[in-house]
Amino acid sequence: MGKLRALDHVNLNIEEKQLIAVVGESGCGKSTLALSIIGLLARPPAVVESGVIEYKDVDLLSIPSKKLRQYRGTEIAMIFQEPLTSLNPVFTIGDQIGEAIMIRDLRKSKQQSDDLPSDFMQKTYKSNVTPKPSRIPSLRRRRITEALQKEIIQYLSLVRIADPDQVLERYPFELSGGMRQRVMIAMALSQKPALLVADEPTTALDVTTQAQVLKLMKELMKEVNTSILLITHDLAVASQVADRVVVMYAGNVVEDSNVLELFSDPLHPYTKGLLSCIPTGTKDETVIRPIAGSVPDLRNLPPGCKFASRCPYVMEVCKQKDPELVETKPDHKVACFLYGN
Repeated sequence: MGKLRALDHVNLNIEEKQLIAVVGESGCGKSTLALSIIGLLARPPAVVESGVIEYKDVDLLSIPSKKLRQYRGTEIAMIFQEPLTSLNPVFTIGDQIGEAIMIRDLRKSKQQSDDLPSDFMQKTYKSNVTPKPSRIPSLRRRRITEALQKEIIQYLSLVRIADPDQVLERYPFELSGGMRQRVMIAMALSQKPALLVADEPTTALDVTTQAQVLKLMKELMKEVNTSILLITHDLAVASQVADRVVVMYAGNVVEDSNVLELFSDPLHPYTKGLLSCIPTGTKDETVIRPIAGSVPDLRNLPPGCKFASRCPYVMEVCKQKDPELVETKPDHKVACFLYGN
């Protein structure tokens, strides 16, 4: 046990209708960054010593937690890695998306209290139509109005789910992994967020489904006027959908560039190492060169550049000073002494 700096001098700018991919090995701080944005890090043990998370001229770190709830979900939504653990197994898909929509409407009308009562859903769901009988007799179904049902179907259709009127009656375990992830995207989009944070949303999916979900997210970004922060460890995934790529290592941003520039002319040795791990060409032509060593222990970091112990171009200055992220060419930043840092 001990204190560690999970994020250090991370500077990130997300423009409107832009998809930024944050890439790096496991343990480099990607998910911590995502959770920090919407205030889901437990405090304590997590402590923000300094910094600013500015959203539409509002510093999210300086506002009270009750005020932050007005931004979480409705302004900034999040999709987690494994949808099966994010969905409630005892309620139907329609119940869960409907709950998200109704909370959104209550927040916008400013009629909700600071803390929603435990019987909120039972009091709020009303219907003039007779609900369909439950396939699980012991489970008390919530009643959904016709208007709310139409809106649920609208969002399920938006994420290209066939037969949405049937899917809303199903339970999460009755859907495939790709379908569940689409449901999570639909639930997030139902909040009409300006920023959608996706924490490795395709990790648990097969290659074909992964490509479908990534293409869907890219298309929806333009349809619903939202920006996306995509967290991934896979540079190949980032190359398919991202406008910009931010490379993180041991809690630091080491390179920040538009996607074409990064793949055509990577600068940081760590980025080059990640790219060398991507198979290309035929089986006989592919030479995969893994990065030597491992990510340093963040509780006991050595002085200087955190990548120095693994870098093939290490110099004496790298062991003494930590390089700053500087713009070496237009729209391309790197933190490395090889480029006159």
